[in-house]
Amino acid sequence: MKTWLISLAVILPLTAATSAMAASKLGDMASFEAIATDTLLLVDKGDMKGAEKRITDFESAWDNAEPTLYPKDKGAWSTIDDAADAAISSLRAGNPDPVDVQKTVSALLDTLNDAAH
Repeated sequence: MKTWLISLAVILPLTAATSAMAASKLGDMASFEAIATDTLLLVDKGDMKGAEKRITDFESAWDNAEPTLYPKDKGAWSTIDDAADAAISSLRAGNPDPVDVQKTVSALLDTLNDAAH
């Protein structure tokens, strides 16, 4: 419980900060950041099935937004897409490695944050 609260205490301020900085050349990325943050919270709780379902929400939203986002900044879109693919693959592995999943989902969040600058 303490670990979860510490994770939550670290993530919540990051979420507020990232939402404030979520505008990028691609536009408002806050909804994607929220899904990735939700996914990371599920990973931190050890709920890999829930995290896999939530990253699928990210994948669907990202794919649906591609026709609008890609033309705005092909490089930024491709960088985020690569990070998303790594996170999705790590969660869909036959037996997801929690350390790898935490690393790839965190990298996706970092990539989304970098795109907002």
